[in-house]
Amino acid sequence: MRCEHFERQMWAYIEGQLPDARAFEEHLRACPRCQRQLAAAQATYRTLHALPRHRAPANLSEQVRRRIAAAPARPRFARKWWRVALAPALGVLVAAVWWGWQTPQTAPSYGIAPEDLTESLVELHEQLEVADWSPSPTPSYFITTGSTR
Repeated sequence: MRCEHFERQMWAYIEGQLPDARAFEEHLRACPRCQRQLAAAQATYRTLHALPRHRAPANLSEQVRRRIAAAPARPRFARKWWRVALAPALGVLVAAVWWGWQTPQTAPSYGIAPEDLTESLVELHEQLEVADWSPSPTPSYFITTGSTR
């Protein structure tokens, strides 16, 4: 028996409604995971059966029917308003998706020619390699650069 089959039969076993429990119990002896699962299910079963039982009033269905009959009927439009609102919303959604698909994807422009940008980034990289950076700026760094972070 596989664990999936065990899980499907577990509640029938707990309630004593499993006709042939031999295969179930053999699997249970060999599988620690299913043993834990059965123990948890049995604890749940005992807890639920320890709860007090209350009976519904004898005339409950009659009371419910009376309240439904006494409730004011909603106008026909109020029940179907969502259909009216759904059509424009779907139209806007389709238009937004279409517009997003049709818009050409371009790289952001920084106002610098690509060659100049590459040269600037290489120069910045070289400066950072040479610079003696400390993990956190010292007070003198803030004074000399005027930076306030």
